[in-house]
Amino acid sequence: MRTASDDVFNAIRTARDPVSEDRGFKIRLLAIESDAAFNSDLPFSINEGTLWAGRGLSGRIQAGSAASFNGLTLILAPEFWGIENQDFQTFSYPENLTNPGNSEARKRHPLASPFHYPPHSIDLPQRIGYNPSVAVGIGQSSLSWESGSVRAGFANHSLRWGPSIRSPLLVSNNAPGFPHLFAQTARPVRSPIGDVHAQWILGRIEESEYFDNDPKNNYRSFSAAILVLDPSFDPGLSIGVSRVVYAPAQAFIDIPTAAFNFIGSVGPVASEPGDTLLTPGPDGIFSLFAHWSFPSAGFETWMEWGRAEAPRDFKDFLEAPHHSRGYTLGLRHTHPSTTSGQLSFEAEITSLEPSQSFRLKQHGEWYTSRRVVQGYTHKGRVIGAGIGPSGSSQWLAVDWIEHSWNLGLFGTRMRLENEALYSYFPEYRRADLTLLAGVRGAVQLGPLKFEAAWAESIRLNYLFQTKPLPNDAYRGVDLRNRILRLSFSATGE
Repeated sequence: MRTASDDVFNAIRTARDPVSEDRGFKIRLLAIESDAAFNSDLPFSINEGTLWAGRGLSGRIQAGSAASFNGLTLILAPEFWGIENQDFQTFSYPENLTNPGNSEARKRHPLASPFHYPPHSIDLPQRIGYNPSVAVGIGQSSLSWESGSVRAGFANHSLRWGPSIRSPLLVSNNAPGFPHLFAQTARPVRSPIGDVHAQWILGRIEESEYFDNDPKNNYRSFSAAILVLDPSFDPGLSIGVSRVVYAPAQAFIDIPTAAFNFIGSVGPVASEPGDTLLTPGPDGIFSLFAHWSFPSAGFETWMEWGRAEAPRDFKDFLEAPHHSRGYTLGLRHTHPSTTSGQLSFEAEITSLEPSQSFRLKQHGEWYTSRRVVQGYTHKGRVIGAGIGPSGSSQWLAVDWIEHSWNLGLFGTRMRLENEALYSYFPEYRRADLTLLAGVRGAVQLGPLKFEAAWAESIRLNYLFQTKPLPNDAYRGVDLRNRILRLSFSATGE
């Protein structure tokens, strides 16, 4: 479990705990953070939180302070961001309109995903509007109370669940933070079998402005819990389970009543016969994960396995355990050298592609839903893995790490929207594939930290498009993209 404010809480404890009887008023400045993004030809934005990096320049700035008194902590960390949002090719969401010029007659916005009409519905716009924009929000702010091993409160900060570094399956910082109540262990709870960590969340997630024209379905409830065990027999091992249930919320009172939805069954939503939406109701996903580290060898590995649809019963699970499954596998090895530096290897693969269980039963897609038309998103961004519905990715990085700087190479391969290739546009014959490679580095200069990454990428068969050639041959519509990311932070005192 990782949140944007964990470092802040740890800093406050460091300042407060040495004198346990002194729990008076304290205030600290937060690190000033600034992120800049550039995409030359196409949007590319994964795990960037509030910032959606469209085509052109984008940027985000965060600053703030944290105040504490006894067990009460207030963090004010507003964010300001802006996007240039240059034009690029999109497909209009397919609708048969008697008067195509009448936008009010549309059920969904033209920018809504053209690959996710019912039954695989999701709020995943191809673009966040048509024009440049700037905005300001409460960002990573929170108000919490801590006593003993428990912390509870209200927050808007981003969350990350599970050990994955690139593609957490359930909760990641791919989407902006959303308002939520939370209760969690502030310190490990000791037990005979090991240390236990837990967190519960009740939040409200929101539809984007580029999905549909129905003002009555703009919000959903988000009920989730995660439990992690560090077994006493192996201090390097952590295992955990997490579950999220989301549901339509037509009125504010629907949010509190969903507090413990994560416990109840939502049934086999995707497997219900039919190719249309079902009666609005709850939907959910869950995952199991583990992280195993070997500090003396400089090696760690992790995995996360989940299902977008729970089995009907144990027999159903034994018959088709792979139905609606997704997984992430990763490892990192840091090899000490004869000098002061270290060589680090990092790899991770993720697959949310449809499994072969479609031969046995109707299947859905990760993050889409037949009951919740917006799917598993907040403001048009997937809350889980940034590769999105039925995507897959492979990531590899090699870095040289010194005490105050690091430099490395990285590359990734991503297949996007694989279900659409087979289900929606059979005349399109090529998979939408992104190949990307680049260099990254960081340097620490006193309280200042600078990070940068540059990559060249090519997107093959963009939006599954191909060009016909003689003799029934086809050539993909391939687009190149240059990507630059810069980050700066300055620790406040």
